[in-house]
Amino acid sequence: MLTCEKYRGRGSEVVPSGCVPSEIDGAVDDECGIFVASTGKDGNAGTQAEPVATLAEALRLTSGTGTGVYACAETFVEAVEVPAGAKLFGGLDCANGWEWIGKEKKTIVAPTEEAIALKVMRGVGTVRIEDVSAQAADAQTPGASSIAVLVDGAEAELVRCELIAGNGADGEEGEDAPSEVPAQAAPGNAGTDACSDLDTSGAPDETLPGGAQVENACGGSALSIGGEGGDGRVNNGGSGQIGEPGALGAAGSGEPAAGEWTCAAGGTGQGGDNGPPGEFGLAASGLGALSSSGYVGVSGGAGGPGKPGQGGGGGGGAKGGAAICAGAVPGAGASGGSGGPGGCGGLPGQGGGAGGASIALASVEGKVTLKECVLTAGNGGKGGAGGDLQPGGLGGLGGVGGTGMGGSKAACDGGKGGQGGNGGPGGGGLGGPSLAIAYRGEAVKQEGETMLMPGAAGAGGPGGSSNVMENAGTEGTAAAEQEFP
Repeated sequence: MLTCEKYRGRGSEVVPSGCVPSEIDGAVDDECGIFVASTGKDGNAGTQAEPVATLAEALRLTSGTGTGVYACAETFVEAVEVPAGAKLFGGLDCANGWEWIGKEKKTIVAPTEEAIALKVMRGVGTVRIEDVSAQAADAQTPGASSIAVLVDGAEAELVRCELIAGNGADGEEGEDAPSEVPAQAAPGNAGTDACSDLDTSGAPDETLPGGAQVENACGGSALSIGGEGGDGRVNNGGSGQIGEPGALGAAGSGEPAAGEWTCAAGGTGQGGDNGPPGEFGLAASGLGALSSSGYVGVSGGAGGPGKPGQGGGGGGGAKGGAAICAGAVPGAGASGGSGGPGGCGGLPGQGGGAGGASIALASVEGKVTLKECVLTAGNGGKGGAGGDLQPGGLGGLGGVGGTGMGGSKAACDGGKGGQGGNGGPGGGGLGGPSLAIAYRGEAVKQEGETMLMPGAAGAGGPGGSSNVMENAGTEGTAAAEQEFP
């Protein structure tokens, strides 16, 4: 009989002869380690007659002892962390004397919830796992991954194992901007009618001020201003002011270009141009990142906010002159209306989330050897769609010019403000990868007839607003092996 003391004396790197089920006829001795069966009970002695019920309990009892864990060819519904130096032997027929049947039937580790089925922890000592089928469930949380086995900086040897990953979950859709268009900007202020502020002296410097400029504050530093209306004077009318921001929106003129002057000939302020649209969110691309926590993909970028529209120019003021007011008194002409401010820019859509990965084996700075194993990945999740944009708001109407009197001309209306620019649509998320082996650091060694079977990569998410800016995310990667930086 092989005693525990003799087993421990060999060290944790070596399994004594007679304690490897696939190498002997019949069952290994009770002294080789702890036995686990679904019909057992945690708290038992861990013998063949009194096995424990969970792999987690068996691994806890053997931690640091150098002895092995011996598991029935049954299904264990648990996510298992395997400590450094542990030895896990599956594929045992517990109903028939704990003999090895690993070629025909494996020990299945299959958590029903979203979790890594087997995680091999870093530390001193080589982990050895034989005749185990690690099966990860389909991921459910948006953007989550399905990973069968993750080796975190450890040295591990897997023999005749099956590593089966489920499907990665689709990425979360980017948040849409508000569907309500920003409120239309306030109108410009009206000009003043002729003779409204009569100076009976008929002084040539008499002035009726144009409609005051109107501001449209759109949050932060975003601001659009309609140009001030031109003043009405006795001997000439003043030009309206240019709308802001920028240099667009022509000012109205109070002077006729030639002969009879009218607003239609150029006196009225010009409406502002639309604000430039917001920058569209960048489409997601690349591989994503592999770490001891698993896989994280690349989300699409958020769009940029639209800019305010150009403010309309102020309308020109009119000339007054002699004998226009009541009692044939000289007076100032009507003043121009101010331009309407531009509309506020639309808000942007947010970027779509990355699709989750399906990875049979992930090795992060580990040293892993596979012997006669089969690795099967499911499908990567689709990238999330980018959020929809918000259109820009309408500009304010121009203020009405003042009316003339005694034959003097009416002043000009202010120009209409320009429409605000649309927000940018969010970029689509990266599609999730499907990888039989994903590694960072040392490549995984393969011996014997190891089979690597990836599934289909997830499609990239479309850009927001029906992909109007063609900023869909990139399709994920499907490969038997993929190195990560």
